[in-house]
Amino acid sequence: MTKTDTTRNRKATEDRLREALKTVLVAKGFGGLTPGAIAAVAGVDKMLIYRYFGGLAGLVEDLAQRPDFFPTLEEICDGAPDLIRALPVPERATKVTLGYARLLLARPVVLELMVWELVERNELTAIMETARETTGLRIVSELFGDVSGEGQASLGAITGLLGAAVTYLAIRQRKIRWFNGVDIKSEGGWLEIEAGVRLMTSALGQN
Repeated sequence: MTKTDTTRNRKATEDRLREALKTVLVAKGFGGLTPGAIAAVAGVDKMLIYRYFGGLAGLVEDLAQRPDFFPTLEEICDGAPDLIRALPVPERATKVTLGYARLLLARPVVLELMVWELVERNELTAIMETARETTGLRIVSELFGDVSGEGQASLGAITGLLGAAVTYLAIRQRKIRWFNGVDIKSEGGWLEIEAGVRLMTSALGQN
């Protein structure tokens, strides 16, 4: 077997382990996450988790850091962060909030894992939480670094509330259609939410 073949086989195995990790997490939560359970789903020896990732925590961190897992700055900005930075602060906040919501809705596995995070707290959930928070802080720093003083305080409060709100609604719509009379499973319902987001972010232009 050539070096190229070995590299290709390792990459394929790593991908299988990542997908198996998602499968086990969604089905059993973090409490049921063990090297043996992941390896069984992936159809490989569990020792490969240690060889390739240094252990279970390393595999979880690898997944959490991948650009196709939690929504990233580049995705939220559609690959053009400079264009977003050039917008007025209220419009920036609106685009970030709605872009984040759109990406979450398209990632049912991430939503399932976020549900498990709410009910299980351990080293592995902390890894996921840290990765998500780090990404969020990077987005705020790079897109709103020009905001200071009272505007910065308002920005933090409003974007924090909006981020929490769309995250909750995205998680809720997995199982439940309505929230406060809004059909959160429909495009029309999310257009209503968008209008509410724009109303709230408009307050940022008053500082």
